[in-house]
Formats: sequence, C-alpha cells, structure tokens
Amino acid sequence: MDYVVRSLKQTLGDAHPDLLTFQHELAGACQSDGQIKRAVTLLEHVIAAEAKILSEDHPDRLASKHELARAYQADGQLRRALELLEQVVAIEENTLREDHPDRLASQHMLARVCQAVGQTNRALKLLGHIVALRERTLSEEHPDRLASQHEYAVAYRMHEMNRAI
Repeated sequence: MDYVVRSLKQTLGDAHPDLLTFQHELAGACQSDGQIKRAVTLLEHVIAAEAKILSEDHPDRLASKHELARAYQADGQLRRALELLEQVVAIEENTLREDHPDRLASQHMLARVCQAVGQTNRALKLLGHIVALRERTLSEEHPDRLASQHEYAVAYRMHEMNRAI
C-alpha cells in the first residue's frame, strides 16, 4: 500500500482528490485492522490537504473529519475527537436538514464521545433528539433507529447509575 501511495503522490500530486480518497479509504482499512495510529496519521494528512482545496462545509472534508474523530476515539484521544465532532456537527447543523443521515450520524458519534468523557447530560440530550427524529422517519426495525435507541438506553442507564453514586 505504501508503494501505491508513493506512486499516486508522484503521478497525481500530494493533494489530488483521487489520492485523498484512496488515503481516506486506506485509513478506514487500517483502523479496521487495528492500525489506529496509522489511520490517524493518514487522516490528519488528508484533512490538511483537503483544507487547501475544499470548502469547510464540503461533504468529503466533513466525512474525513468524522472519520478522524472516530480514529481519535479508537486511539483514546477523546478530547480531540470531541473537538473535531463539535466542528462537524456545527457545520452540518447549518448545511444539512435536521433528519439528514450524515448529520444524525455525526450527532450520534458526538453523543458517544460525550458519554465517554463524562458529559452524560449532553449525550442524553443529543441522543433523545436523534431517537425522536429517527422514530418519526425510520421503520421500527431500521438498524439506525435501533442503534440510536440502544445508545440512548445505555446513556440513560449510565446517567442513572452515576446519580445513584
């Protein structure tokens, strides 16, 4: 894979969209394979290059930031994941409709990171909003609806456990 990246850089240039797409996909494969640090490095490069050629609200740039936040979370860099997701969610709230799948996915992930850093009230608020939207727009057995309901139940249980302590 490193050979392919080097070849593409020489042929296309460091910030060519095809190279960045390849690196984004490679980072996902690395993360799936447990190579979290390599995924983070690749995605940080992709985001830096995209910042030069894409607008802040470009879907590819937002997708790369979302993926980097996921890698940061997997790497235990929760504060960095939180900051990045807050940026993505803020942009998507201004550019995507309320029930857009990408916007809901980013909010869902932000809620998970909020939960991981102890911001359970914020996580509950986000998840409650997501669940309400998905209950209005998705069938009862839709995986995204079920995942949000499950995450909300877990967050609520953790919140109640923390209050009892």
